[in-house]
Amino acid sequence: MPTTASPDLRVCEFYSGIGGYHIALSQIPELSYKVVAAFEISSNANCIYRANFPNTNVIETNLCGLTAARLDSIIKKSGRNQTRDEVVTSRDEIVTSSDEIVTSRDKVMFVMSPPCQPFTRQGVRKDDLDPRSESVIHLFEMFSNLSSLPDYILLENVKGFETSNTRDKIMQFFTQHSYHVAEFLINSNKLGIPNSRLRYYLLARRQPFPENIQSVIDNDNGFLSFIPGFENSTIAPPLSMFLETEPEGYHLSDKFLSKWGWVLDMVTPSSTRSCCFTKGYSVKAEGSGSVIQQAPDDTNPSVPTPEQQSSCPSDSSDVRSDNKRSMCNSKLNDEEFIQHMKSLDLRLFTPREIARIHGIPEWYSFPDTYLRSNGTNC
Repeated sequence: MPTTASPDLRVCEFYSGIGGYHIALSQIPELSYKVVAAFEISSNANCIYRANFPNTNVIETNLCGLTAARLDSIIKKSGRNQTRDEVVTSRDEIVTSSDEIVTSRDKVMFVMSPPCQPFTRQGVRKDDLDPRSESVIHLFEMFSNLSSLPDYILLENVKGFETSNTRDKIMQFFTQHSYHVAEFLINSNKLGIPNSRLRYYLLARRQPFPENIQSVIDNDNGFLSFIPGFENSTIAPPLSMFLETEPEGYHLSDKFLSKWGWVLDMVTPSSTRSCCFTKGYSVKAEGSGSVIQQAPDDTNPSVPTPEQQSSCPSDSSDVRSDNKRSMCNSKLNDEEFIQHMKSLDLRLFTPREIARIHGIPEWYSFPDTYLRSNGTNC
């Protein structure tokens, strides 16, 4: 992880969670960067973040309280490497005057994944009327008061954000300050990842995009469904490449199968797909992610195998009709169907397996106290 005294790129990570953007930056060896601050309200996520990036300035706060003066101070005075004990844990703490002042050649980037609940298909979609949208609207209003605007802004959210009032409000900031903007709707399964996760991305920059990229943006009438330069999709590898060897404690209970058996999306180690994992994974099954079938596909030939069931739709995972159809075709009653489901030896994906599917490297660790439920949720 880079620790250069004067990096070329200084990054502020808003809604930082467990550090997804920080992890992505660490995978670019030629990039000289420093994450100068990570803002997150979740104590659990911050504990995991600090365990992996102990020198990063982690600020546990409600972003609605962040001021332009405070953010200016963090960006301008961010050069000194900090120890774990020096990590900021409250927005009331200040950065000491001994910190290195940002140099004129430094570029600044803001990255963020605001709360998706106001826009997700499983929610009520209250959009900008949802209190959880307040912070991102506040941020873009506050950014206009910074002494220097960021050179780059990257925002990620769920499909649905692109048609929201919240998106329209933040676009006013980019128009007001003459940013160049590109918007995307990209599914991870188009990038060689065996998981369906359709997401909205917004990339904004003060300087124009390179001509070859700008021409692609100009020729597209909507949201780009690919990354320019990576138009050719890559075949996803089988899930077996991401699985742990005989993990314990993840088998589905009879109670879980009785309640959720009809809506489970089942995949096998040889599958090259899985449904999007959400915060509700392991608590509920409908629309929260796939489960692994460990028994051979021919355990019960009268019931379709996972790969014979329809693949995950782009932004929905309710396969209740598939499992009910399986039951009807095989003439199984409720009790027989549950017994059949038990015979498939079903289990949840582990936090480490989900992390691997999402591109989180092996060096990234989950503290034991957060490994099961909090690790998965985060």
